[in-house]
Amino acid sequence: MRQLARRWFVHVTDFFPERGRVTAEQFVDWLFMAEGDQRPMGSPSAMLMREKIRNCFIGYMGSDYVNARKLSDLRNNWRGGAPRPRPKRR
Repeated sequence: MRQLARRWFVHVTDFFPERGRVTAEQFVDWLFMAEGDQRPMGSPSAMLMREKIRNCFIGYMGSDYVNARKLSDLRNNWRGGAPRPRPKRR
């Protein structure tokens, strides 16, 4: 009987460091690795997708880099944890 190879699933949050600075480019790289994207890095479709994701990161985070602690809060939300309420601005 043929044994099936195990498939290990990876989530983008598995790449987040405990501390330090995370750039938009690092996040995009980790996202592509987690998704198992096989397109060549220089292909037009991959470049367009990378730019769109990078812009979303910057729009959501408010910068092209963030402290890893900010991502750890998001990790809990992405992993099914209860979302934290955002503080009200006065």
